[in-house]
Amino acid sequence: MSNLAYQVQKQQIQTQRNPRPVEQPSRKLFTKGEVMLWGIMGVVLVAGLVWLISLYASVYQATAKVETIQRDIAAETKIVEDYHLQVTELSNPERIMKIAKEQGFIFDDKNVKVVQD
Repeated sequence: MSNLAYQVQKQQIQTQRNPRPVEQPSRKLFTKGEVMLWGIMGVVLVAGLVWLISLYASVYQATAKVETIQRDIAAETKIVEDYHLQVTELSNPERIMKIAKEQGFIFDDKNVKVVQD
């Protein structure tokens, strides 16, 4: 029995000598500060991209409005030029004389006064 007691005592000593291996804390890849910095940089980057896209959209809208206004101006300019052409054609002296004769007016050179613009 003494041999058995010796073995039990030996096992207890061995377990005391070889405790469980202590787990060393694993080192994280990034610290909390680095993670916060990366997060802030990500938010700033996303905000900058959103601002850039909105700026591009507003420039595009302004350009579209300018082109629309230029088309409207060109159309109105064409209409005004057509009216000027009509005025020039309708104020032709030969046409006026023809209409005056049709309505019974008589042309007298002595009563004609020249008006200049």
